[in-house]
Amino acid sequence: MTETNDLRRELKTFTRRWEQLTAVPETPRSLMDVIEYSLGTQRKAEVYINRLFAYFLDPEQPHRMNSEFLRVFLNGLPDTCGFEEDIHNLSDVVVDDQVRLTEQVNGETVSSGFVDLAVQVPNEWFLLVELKFSAEDTQTEFYRQDVTHIDGVPKDDYESGTYYLYLHQEDRPDANDPEFSNWTWTAFVETVLTDFIVDNAPRYPQRTVVQLHEFTDDIRSITGMSDPTDDVDEKIELYLDHYEAIADVTATFENQWETFSHNWPSHLSDRLVTADKGTIRSESDYHVLFECANDAVGDWWFRSTSSDWGMIFKHGWWRHTNEPTNILHGRPDDRNDARIGFHHRLENDREKAIREGTLTLYFRNMGANDQSFIDAVSEHFDARADAIEAALRETASLTGNKRNMISAEYDIVPNEHEDFFAAYVTALERGLSDLVVENPELITILDDIYTDTVAEVYGTQITMKPQQN
Repeated sequence: MTETNDLRRELKTFTRRWEQLTAVPETPRSLMDVIEYSLGTQRKAEVYINRLFAYFLDPEQPHRMNSEFLRVFLNGLPDTCGFEEDIHNLSDVVVDDQVRLTEQVNGETVSSGFVDLAVQVPNEWFLLVELKFSAEDTQTEFYRQDVTHIDGVPKDDYESGTYYLYLHQEDRPDANDPEFSNWTWTAFVETVLTDFIVDNAPRYPQRTVVQLHEFTDDIRSITGMSDPTDDVDEKIELYLDHYEAIADVTATFENQWETFSHNWPSHLSDRLVTADKGTIRSESDYHVLFECANDAVGDWWFRSTSSDWGMIFKHGWWRHTNEPTNILHGRPDDRNDARIGFHHRLENDREKAIREGTLTLYFRNMGANDQSFIDAVSEHFDARADAIEAALRETASLTGNKRNMISAEYDIVPNEHEDFFAAYVTALERGLSDLVVENPELITILDDIYTDTVAEVYGTQITMKPQQN
């Protein structure tokens, strides 16, 4: 008990000082304090930043951050970018700077250029990033409209998604091409880079931490940004002073979170059974097959094979594309499958769940589907949009996106439960009740969308029949 009280007092001290640091009002930095570069020197600094940016993003580089910075960067992209790829596994990602872009006409290269950064998973998706500090945009229209090949690879080979980002100074015009999402250096530094350093610096090699600080300082200097509103150095010193206490409580929570990310299906099904909303048909380490008491909505899989993607899908919403009568509840070896379903993002949305007390449930047209299947689901969904919207509860809404098509939010209230995880499961139960158990109208529409799409794309008529004993 004494150790627990000491830990509590130390964390309170840390919290008070942290609040003081984060409450410091913004003080604009004098332009005289900003490092001035000659044109030649500034250009060298910009090239250095481009290369250092690519270095940090590349999981293969020896910075010891693996894919953590890349994942935070991708998760932090502005909503206008529309980036919705599964980034839990980034083992195949390729990051390069100064990547050649070409236009092929009649088999010949007729024009070329170099985009500052390219992040891509071959044959799946790419993100082209143009970095600007002072000059105005003259290239984005060409990069998006005319370019046919990225580093010699046809753009058409990327089946999942194509994304474009224009990172520029706050006082400069946006990209000329409307498909490029605009993001300012100020927003990137304040919403991604600074938080990443504060949250993670003690875990990385000193050399990497120093480079991250220099990276931040150089961006601020070149773009003329003001001093940060928070004192990063003092925050890190404060973190280190209380490291043992923070590490103790953090490790405890991380262990509990890791366990929960794999056993939430059993907790959710147990709550549903207690609430007389159905029965458990089968249960394994990562899967629960749940039979809803409402026969009109059928049987449902709760799947936790990923520490991020918590899948909730109807039996029959996941099939093999070669034999659509073959119902699946996991990916086949040949990866030829077509699926729709609900999901919650445990890792991706963790900060939102913890800090804001909000669980988000999505209905998703899965990104790993064939592009023809994705397009057909989207078309059938749009055709029934009015009926779908009428079937949704107040907590849910249509997103207008091609992948995450429905979004619903539920409060996580730990004070009303024994702990945070029990509150999370309660929010899941509410969501499942709203969207599935008590909503046969919505499920019937989604059934029709899936069966119509399978018939259209794969030429096979299927029906949604309840799972038989």
